[in-house]
Amino acid sequence: MRNDVSTATSSTRLKVMATLVALVLLAAAVIWVWLRVMPVSPKAVEGWAQPNADGTAIGLLDSPDAENGESYVIAGADWRHVGGPWTDGTSSPTCVGTDPGVMTRVRLGLVMVKVPEGSTRQQVIWLECLD
Repeated sequence: MRNDVSTATSSTRLKVMATLVALVLLAAAVIWVWLRVMPVSPKAVEGWAQPNADGTAIGLLDSPDAENGESYVIAGADWRHVGGPWTDGTSSPTCVGTDPGVMTRVRLGLVMVKVPEGSTRQQVIWLECLD
């Protein structure tokens, strides 16, 4: 009789452990999928855009009088003129134009992306001209 109880207890423990392992694996899979497909919220920044001659990149300055700022590639980003419809990033140039001597007040949507080498950088996903 004692052997039957011991066998039943061992069998129950194995079933409980197998169920717990399966639940942990399922939870890990759900979290992994959620992290892979979860939408990203861009960080919005504003400033004065000074385009390069191709209109594919800008220097983003705090004011029109500033001398230095961050550089961003804008090629491929969705964009729009003040209050206008959004234009997909396949058309170029954007509303900032191609004249490095003309600055435009803009708002950018930035997301952090991982590049193939393993480092990260900010990517412009949308650009909105404010003036």
